[in-house]
Amino acid sequence: MEKIQASSDYSKTSNNKSTNDNKIITTSNNDSTIAMTINMTEAKKVSWLKAISTGKMSNTADAKSFSRLRKLIIVTIVSVSGTTTSLIATVYYPALVQMQEYFQTTDTAINASLAIYIFLIGFFPICWSSFSDAYGRRPIYLISFMLAIIGSICCAVSANIGMFIAFRAITALGSSSCLSLGAATISDIFESHERGRAFSYYMTGPLLGPALGYYKQRKITIIIKNPIIGGGLNQALGWRSIFWFITILNACVWFATLFFLPETRYDKEDPGASLPSSSDTTKEKKAEPKRQRFVNPFQSLELLRNLNIALAAWFIGVLFMVYYLMNANFTRVYTVQYGLNSSAVGLCYLPIAIGNIFGGIIGGQASDRLYMKRAASYPGQAFPEMRLGGIFFYGTIIMQLLGFTAYGWCVQYNIHFAVGLIFLFVVGLALGGNNITTSTYMVDCFRTRSASVTACNNFVRYTMAGISSLVAADLGHVLTPGILYTLCGAILFLFSGCIIYIQIKGTKQADKEQHYQE
Repeated sequence: MEKIQASSDYSKTSNNKSTNDNKIITTSNNDSTIAMTINMTEAKKVSWLKAISTGKMSNTADAKSFSRLRKLIIVTIVSVSGTTTSLIATVYYPALVQMQEYFQTTDTAINASLAIYIFLIGFFPICWSSFSDAYGRRPIYLISFMLAIIGSICCAVSANIGMFIAFRAITALGSSSCLSLGAATISDIFESHERGRAFSYYMTGPLLGPALGYYKQRKITIIIKNPIIGGGLNQALGWRSIFWFITILNACVWFATLFFLPETRYDKEDPGASLPSSSDTTKEKKAEPKRQRFVNPFQSLELLRNLNIALAAWFIGVLFMVYYLMNANFTRVYTVQYGLNSSAVGLCYLPIAIGNIFGGIIGGQASDRLYMKRAASYPGQAFPEMRLGGIFFYGTIIMQLLGFTAYGWCVQYNIHFAVGLIFLFVVGLALGGNNITTSTYMVDCFRTRSASVTACNNFVRYTMAGISSLVAADLGHVLTPGILYTLCGAILFLFSGCIIYIQIKGTKQADKEQHYQE
């Protein structure tokens, strides 16, 4: 019995000891848990700071797997950034007279500040696109819009016309990045069958920008001679307040990009979703080629050597050429011939602007549906040319010819101005649909270089648009409106053959050149 009791006592003692040991272990585990919690909290802070700096806000490598809400936020940001670019071009037009008097300069000098911005936003996206394809979209957004902020501040404090023109060029350098990066970002986050609709929504911002700020004859995308923002600021606070407004607007875009726009460029060879171990990294360092440090800023132009891209770019270039030519003469026609005041003429630009927006939305959705229908008929053989054609696309080609021709003869025979505006709505509807469909096709061809191909598109169309704006007045004096706009419609109709050729021969040409990277 004593042995049993002793054994029992030993057992109790062992159990107590074990319990105490468990308490010690539990205490130790609690301490380690607390330590781990602290480390995790610190890691989250570091991860958040790293996410802000790099833009990698999640572990998802491919931006196409982002949630719908996140994609909506990204589209909103790039659309607003596109709006600022077009708005910057037009918002200070109501203050041109006051600025000319303040700087004590000539009409030619003050107009140079307008022309330089138009031509430079067509040129600089070529450079930005090359860098974004090499280093990603997000850092280029942040760097470029910081330059736009600096340029806007310096424009606001300019003391002479030379200083103003110089920093106007800096502003164009910074704000022009979104003209190529915006389309590239859309391409990064949407699949081919979703891209047309996404492009139409993205383009809504740039199309509305000039509508808020234009007052004179020239424009960037759509002219509306109604000084909604620029006129109000100039009248209430003076011309410098316009550029402080631009500065604030660019700063808002910059901060929105910093906190809410992730890196969307997905490198399949270096996805970035999972980091390799140190041993794996060490082993792969020797095998990895050295990253190219020098980036040729004009490398994007090589894409124009591709026949399909060149033909598509020329079609859009001609489209913008006749569109700008018509708009450059619009104010003179409705002011001198129809006797409308500046506010009424501004409202007269609304039909073509609204038609452009609706045409882009309808055209984008129609091209998406056509792409999915044709891709379903040929499983595993989808190619970009499946987006081209269809009833709406070919219908808009006819609408362009009839719309321009009818508008020209309405002006020549002095028919009521409202009739001409109806035909301009038809023109805007047709041009918007063709622009979105063809631009989306070009991005589909080079998805991994979407910024570069969009920059080529912008370079061709803004160069031709700038040239047509310069000669528009002279052509308006030499030719009657009926003949001039009939020629515009006919030229655009003939160049539509480029798209028909691409659709018919595109697949064979793609196989021959092997440039497609989708």
